[in-house]
Amino acid sequence: MSLKYKALIIFVFLSICVKLLCAQDSRDTLRYIDSVTVKKSVHKINGVNVLTLSREQIEASPKMLGIADPLKAIQFLPGFGNGGDANSGLIYRGLSSGNNGYFYNGVQVHNPAHFFGLFPLFNTNVIKEVNIYNGVVPGRFFGRLSGYIDIESDWGIGDTTLFRGELSLFHGGAGVRLERDSSKLLEVFWRSTFMNKTLWPLVGTVMEDQKGLNYDLSDLNVNVAHVYGKNKFKAFLYTGKDKARFDLFEGNVNNGMHWGNTVLGLTHELDLREGLLVESSIGYSRYHADVALDFLGDDFTLANRQRALSLNTTLSYRINQSRVETGFVYATDILESALRMTQEEYESGGNRYNDRQGLLKYFFSVNNPLSERISVNLSTALSYIGGDLDKFHFNPAFALTYRLNTYSSWFGGASIAQQATHHLPITSISIPVDYVIHSGKDNSSSSMRELSTGYRYAKGAVEFSVDGYYRWLSGAKEFDGHIIDLNDRKDINGGIVDGRGVTYGIDFFTKVLFLRNYLSVNYSFSRSFRQFDALNNGFWFRYTFDRPHNLSIVNAYKLSPRLSLSASYALSSGSNYTPVLGMYYFNETLIGEYGTKNNARMDTYHRLDLGLEYGLKQTAKSKQTLGFSVINVYNRSNPIFKHFSYERGYLENDGAFKMSQKDGASIPILPAVTYTLDFL
Repeated sequence: MSLKYKALIIFVFLSICVKLLCAQDSRDTLRYIDSVTVKKSVHKINGVNVLTLSREQIEASPKMLGIADPLKAIQFLPGFGNGGDANSGLIYRGLSSGNNGYFYNGVQVHNPAHFFGLFPLFNTNVIKEVNIYNGVVPGRFFGRLSGYIDIESDWGIGDTTLFRGELSLFHGGAGVRLERDSSKLLEVFWRSTFMNKTLWPLVGTVMEDQKGLNYDLSDLNVNVAHVYGKNKFKAFLYTGKDKARFDLFEGNVNNGMHWGNTVLGLTHELDLREGLLVESSIGYSRYHADVALDFLGDDFTLANRQRALSLNTTLSYRINQSRVETGFVYATDILESALRMTQEEYESGGNRYNDRQGLLKYFFSVNNPLSERISVNLSTALSYIGGDLDKFHFNPAFALTYRLNTYSSWFGGASIAQQATHHLPITSISIPVDYVIHSGKDNSSSSMRELSTGYRYAKGAVEFSVDGYYRWLSGAKEFDGHIIDLNDRKDINGGIVDGRGVTYGIDFFTKVLFLRNYLSVNYSFSRSFRQFDALNNGFWFRYTFDRPHNLSIVNAYKLSPRLSLSASYALSSGSNYTPVLGMYYFNETLIGEYGTKNNARMDTYHRLDLGLEYGLKQTAKSKQTLGFSVINVYNRSNPIFKHFSYERGYLENDGAFKMSQKDGASIPILPAVTYTLDFL
């Protein structure tokens, strides 16, 4: 994107913000905003086809590096697996993060992670809640198989001024929220880390092989809203950038990365009459990544670019407990990637991929009670995808709910989903080296059919649920096993094979809310398998993210009006990997002999985190909070990955080579102190 184009986008966005805020003078009214505490209010997490996590519940968990992370908090919900310390991607019902759609205020986010998942992409200071949809989903979402995660900003408007500053050992942030006359809102929040000065030198002293780690980031959030009569305008902007250098496989090889996201959107809501609402929105997102990576002695450069523009119009009608929704979505997605040897010419060398894909979707849904006990939720969508082998996609879904009594209900559902954008991971950790391609003449869309059933109980402060599901996948995509040869292929489609898969599981979830205590316990059992004619001799094998057992516990307790304590514990089966049986040097080429695909499993993952918040001196116009957190309290070694290292000089000196299997770096015990100051 040219500098002129960037300047034009920023100018248009700021012009919209100024226009939305232009209004008559108003009187400031200051009010006190209490800190997030455990409140005695009923907030159901688990609904039918939707999970909802409030900002209060997100901040109830211990904070990584002193910062609350919405995506990490989601990992404690039913159906979600733990991707590991360095993976902020969400494994939902046995499928990878690339099968989920991540949206910020309804606009797609392509790579919702900062480096290794240590720092949250989404700033909890500016959000209201997180909704996770599955099965019967709102029509504005599109393009994924497994689930949709929508991060929603806090668009509530009163008459308040709030200035907030936060400082930890690793980052600093400052923001302001201005609300006027219950009709105008301006919110700006900036964050930046200085881990190169504080954290990484500390990690280098604990872990000798990580002395070369160097990484910092910054991001900015802007939210603007204006209510005018029956009209409500909302505009937002997120932009962030990361820059890292680290030693991944070899201590004497420098690997460098820098990448970033930009997401912005504008929404207009028009209340035509009671119960009848029209919502129109436009969104733009951009993701770029440049990676220099050493892979088994060869130096590669990978450049990824992804841009998307979406337009959506939704007409919804609500009367009593019934709701009808219909509308259109148009989206265009542009992908550009280049993989080449570092010494090759950028314009001609290596593997290049460039493609544009358009989508036009019509959707209709109805949620209607058939009787006092029975309600039905139906949706259907017809999509046209340009360039796809199957240009028209039909996606029906339904859920039937039977209310057993005032407090409990049973439901069952079925759905069909397609995905025309394929995420092909090269690693299982949160570094931006994965491939993303469109379906087209050389590869079809992926498809999933799902059957699910469940039980819900909610009475007072207690919530309990059980969910079971079975998923069939067709058109699943995988590399053919020759990732190292990608650079020699001019067409990446030549290295991708089609297959099928099954995923099934059962989830148990319990939440108890007392006057001072919030407790949630989640256990999920899930299996996920794949079969490709071109892989593993055609036999079924465990999927990379097949992690059968996942247990998570969150407990937040308010010891006094000023002092709060939180703890979280996570335990899960280890990730799968393909074992290396031997390495050979033939014809000046290093050749590996591998065992059965994904036949080995890493050690069981488990980690305990603790957090403490203490309210310092506070007045009618200011509030101070001091937070302490400890990640990985008992310093459990949970390796992020396994790799093989060989001594480069050994071959020349002895006529042979020496290799050894090593565990990738794990996150050690990490204490953090955070200071937060609010001016009201």
